[in-house]
Amino acid sequence: MRVLFAPHGTRGDVEPLVALGLGLRDSGHDVSFLVPDNFVAWIRGYAFPCEPNGVDAEAVLRSPGADLASFRWQMQHFRTVLVPALFESFMRVDLNVDLIVGAGVQLAASSAAEWKDIAYASAVFCPCVVPNGDAPPPAVRTQTLPRWVNRVLWQIGVPIGGLALRGLINDGRERLGLEPISNPLSLLGSQPVIVAADRDLAPLADDAPESVVATDAWILDEPAPYVDPRVDAFLDEDPPPIYVGFGSMVAKNAAQLASHAVDAVRAVGRRLILASGWASLDRHLAVDIAADDVLVVSGLPHRAVFPRVAAVVHHGGAGTTTAAARAGVPQVILPHILDQYYWGHRVEQLGLGPRALPVELVTADILADRIATAIEDWSIRERTRSLGPAIAARNGVGDAIDHLERIARRETAAGRRSAGL
Repeated sequence: MRVLFAPHGTRGDVEPLVALGLGLRDSGHDVSFLVPDNFVAWIRGYAFPCEPNGVDAEAVLRSPGADLASFRWQMQHFRTVLVPALFESFMRVDLNVDLIVGAGVQLAASSAAEWKDIAYASAVFCPCVVPNGDAPPPAVRTQTLPRWVNRVLWQIGVPIGGLALRGLINDGRERLGLEPISNPLSLLGSQPVIVAADRDLAPLADDAPESVVATDAWILDEPAPYVDPRVDAFLDEDPPPIYVGFGSMVAKNAAQLASHAVDAVRAVGRRLILASGWASLDRHLAVDIAADDVLVVSGLPHRAVFPRVAAVVHHGGAGTTTAAARAGVPQVILPHILDQYYWGHRVEQLGLGPRALPVELVTADILADRIATAIEDWSIRERTRSLGPAIAARNGVGDAIDHLERIARRETAAGRRSAGL
């Protein structure tokens, strides 16, 4: 089987597919990638054929005026940059494959698969992005609505979202010689979707569309990653430090957020590892960090570092939430956008951390209170320690390979039947 992975987004949208790609290759399948420009070198390091899709996701989010929380900015970016680049990328890569798998904000892959009559599947990493009664659409922050309200919101939201995207998608489809479609999001109910999320952290609702299947999260299991000696020494000191990092999130108030994080961790008497991430939090710090209690790094291997910290403060991305849960440490979630509110709610529900705090409400005092709860509450400590080993023992790559093989076989058989063979 020849598979093309075409994710678009941040590392959280790409890394799970690298894990799955390694599993597929070990099973004898051919895997190639079409990804944001900033991930090409990393993926080629695994010896996968990999082409850029024409958009540097990191550069976009770091650019002046970028605002993922703004619908107006998103639509402007989709219209002028993202959608044209994604459709063009499929016109210049080798599509001699049996299956295309899209992930993240991949708005062209299903049309490209239709164009070349190739099997297609979507990979998502949170069950809140498929219609269901357990959670509202990702744009809705409130996670405690009745199931019937969630279902109504999905019934309203899918047509509205499709209407917003219809013109953009149909412009791209016209370039491929395809007929226009009335609602691009209606494909959610007809095309195969694999939800890759841990069964305890994020179970799939029983009323999800029949086209949706679930596996555990796809984990990139590798030999112990390298840890900088100064980080290693910092982690060895007692008591364990607090980790704070927001990955790809570039908050408007980055300077204030970084300062609040330093003040909050100092207020609870702990040391801080601050991962500057795409927001370059270290450049925005308005407080003195030339001290022994703060270590600023660009990024760290979660699997090696999280088991050695007292708590993880983060944005609530699917990958970071899962990594902290696997490490068996409490987490404090400061959601910025979309599914991060779902993950914050699940962490609270499962007793893995205190109630999430939306990033725009963060102050040093409130954050210090959340961190103190995370590291001092006996029930949170016990729950993280008891659930961590079970989550750490699971990897959904094997089940995902089985699903993809079935999808490819089913499409091949359907093609033969339509050809009268």
